[in-house]
Amino acid sequence: MLAVHQRLAELYTLSLKRPLAAAEQDELQYCLHVNTVYCWEMARLHMEGLLAADTQDEVWQQEISAQLLEVRVSGKPGRKRR
Repeated sequence: MLAVHQRLAELYTLSLKRPLAAAEQDELQYCLHVNTVYCWEMARLHMEGLLAADTQDEVWQQEISAQLLEVRVSGKPGRKRR
């Protein structure tokens, strides 16, 4: 789990108890944006992984696995190597 996911959970929990302050609302929107980018990047890499498996391209599969790990750890989009 990325730190942004933890903060997103905290803000959501706070919002159940009280209205969020303006700064917290801004932070919530930022966290939602980062989460969206993360989810789309993971989906892209998973689809590319399926294509690599279907074409039996082991080198490509290894590259995608490395990119998946990088995204899981850093939260930043993986570098497209092809």
